Amino acid sequence: MSEQLSIEAYIAAVAPGLAQDPGCSVFVEMAEERTQRNFYGPKYNQAVALMAAHIWYLLGSGSSSVPGSGNAEGGSTGAITSKREGDLSVSYGSGAVAATAVKVGDTDLAQTRWGLQLLAIRKGCRPFMGVCSGGFNARP
Repeated sequence: MSEQLSIEAYIAAVAPGLAQDPGCSVFVEMAEERTQRNFYGPKYNQAVALMAAHIWYLLGSGSSSVPGSGNAEGGSTGAITSKREGDLSVSYGSGAVAATAVKVGDTDLAQTRWGLQLLAIRKGCRPFMGVCSGGFNARP
């Protein structure tokens, strides 16, 4: 198995606009505070990078003039519902994920492509919740 990539390497690959943002380390710190290392295991750095990009975009930095940023890079996931040419106005639908596919707390993540990727990683990291030993001695 190859060496695990750094958070910065993931960010450079999935959100080059964030990698160029002077506040990148702040978004990484915010993401680290919201991401549990024990849960994601070897996918932790990838999860932090995706969360950082998601936060960066939602707080408005992802729509800046930094090359490679904004909707084309990872923004809104909904279908375009209307456009206007004069003064450019684009409206997006409800998102790429049906409401039944995500939990209430996941709707925030469903707003960006990075968040959707994080949901996919999280789904694959769910720990097995099995019964390790019996809790009752069933005697008639």
